[in-house]
Amino acid sequence: MIEDIFDTQLEAAIQKLEQLWEKTEQLPSKSKPAWRIFAEATSSQTEKLLLRESLDELSNTLHELQCALEEMHSKNEELAINQMLLESERQRYQELFDFTPHAYLVTDVDGVISEANQAAEKLLSVRFDRLIGKPLIVFLSDTERRNFRNYLILLESSKTTQEWELEIQPRNKQPLPAACIAVPILDSYGNVVGLRWQIQDISQRKQAEQIEKEWRMLDRILSASPAKICLIDETGKYLYASPAAAKIFGLAATEIVGKTGYDLGFPPQIVEKFDTQRQTVASTKVTITDEFSLYGINGIEDYEYTLSPLADDSIINGDAVVVTFRDITKHKQITTEINKALCKQRQLHQMKARLISIVSQEIRTPLANIFASAEILTNYSQEWSQERKTQQLQNLQASVKYIHQLFNDLILISEAEAGKLQISASILDVEQFCQKLISQTPFDEEKRTKINFYAKCEHTNACLDRKLLRYILANLLSNAIRYSPEGGEIQFDLMTKDKQIIFCIKDSGIGIPGEDRAHIFEWFYRGSNIGNVEGIGLGLSVVKQCVELHKGNITIESEVGVGTTVTVTLPMYYAR
Repeated sequence: MIEDIFDTQLEAAIQKLEQLWEKTEQLPSKSKPAWRIFAEATSSQTEKLLLRESLDELSNTLHELQCALEEMHSKNEELAINQMLLESERQRYQELFDFTPHAYLVTDVDGVISEANQAAEKLLSVRFDRLIGKPLIVFLSDTERRNFRNYLILLESSKTTQEWELEIQPRNKQPLPAACIAVPILDSYGNVVGLRWQIQDISQRKQAEQIEKEWRMLDRILSASPAKICLIDETGKYLYASPAAAKIFGLAATEIVGKTGYDLGFPPQIVEKFDTQRQTVASTKVTITDEFSLYGINGIEDYEYTLSPLADDSIINGDAVVVTFRDITKHKQITTEINKALCKQRQLHQMKARLISIVSQEIRTPLANIFASAEILTNYSQEWSQERKTQQLQNLQASVKYIHQLFNDLILISEAEAGKLQISASILDVEQFCQKLISQTPFDEEKRTKINFYAKCEHTNACLDRKLLRYILANLLSNAIRYSPEGGEIQFDLMTKDKQIIFCIKDSGIGIPGEDRAHIFEWFYRGSNIGNVEGIGLGLSVVKQCVELHKGNITIESEVGVGTTVTVTLPMYYAR
């Protein structure tokens, strides 16, 4: 307003100056004598000149004043703009101060509050108007107050920013940890006249640090433990894997975290099943236990896993699931072995029951024959010829031999099952041994069976168990004779090859049906086409065990109605 009045007055002065200039130009000139006119003219011109100079000076001064005024106007405009910017900045600072998420306060050097923002109200649980004029120390826990006073002294003396952690005591609330930054306010002389405070609630940070500390401790424990544990979030990603768990998949724990089963290349069928179970556990909060198998370095490995809901949902966002793994490969193997042993035991019980039944039946007939022959010889021997007596005695001996052979078979089976059947090897001439065995083999005179023996050996000496070899060959020859037709021939070949001795016995008997060949070495198994031929089905099973004790092998080739060829191959020199 003052500037506008000054502008108006300056313009009026300039106008008056211009009017004076006009009047000066219009001054009249009077007729006088020449000398007087000359004298007055000279004086008037001088005055007029002085007047002009004065008016010029005044005009210049007024123009300078006008320029200064214009410059002043420009400065005032700049000052107004700066004032507006300053007010805007002040308003912005005030808004930042009021609405920042951290508590900001201003105090004097003694810590008495003069300013506080909304975050400070919220942190201390006290209204703004009740914070002003209160000492900040009253909002600290008792254990913090002495330390706070020491920091006030340090701030005033050092005049530098200080940072530390303290425990805030909000009104009617539990104490909470806070991070404090205090900045001294200095006057123009460098003296501390106040303090600015930033106080931040660090409860969540402290909680996170505690959780991280517990995680690290848990990780150390699990790293040193054989426990196989994983933590999986609601999307199927692994949040944690103990080293032992990661080792299952041949990976490091760091290679598993943050990835899904598909990312890690696990079999799709296992991942799909696993994800379905994980979602079920997350929704129902019910534990699930299952098994899976993987191909590992040592072959197929079996694992049992248990999916359990995470007990504390606040630790991790979403429905996380804890998975524990247990290697049950050995357990499975042991279970399989136990089942096999139980199965074998059941088979033994069945075999014993069957053995008792078969032996009872098999012994009944020869015992009856023995009893009948003994009774006949006792009662009628005086009336019979010597030839007839001899025939009865031969029948009696045949029955006794049959029973003796039956019990020998049972003893061999018992020793084999108990692991007591051992080889007592010695040097023998195999060709002479076979010839002697053939000569001692009983024949049915009515069948007129013939054995053709052929030996093709460079060396006939071998180191074998005489007793077991006799049993092997005698049993095979007995079977060949028993199942051959009347007048049939049996070919018995002896050969040596690559330090092995080969016995080949071929008959032209009834043969073995194809469906029976897979079971021919089982105990008490007899072919489906043997009819009424005597026997209990132990011979070939005992023969096989005797061959295997010698570290040899036995093969059978047969065709129904054509005959059977049994080949036994034994090392010439048995070595334990």
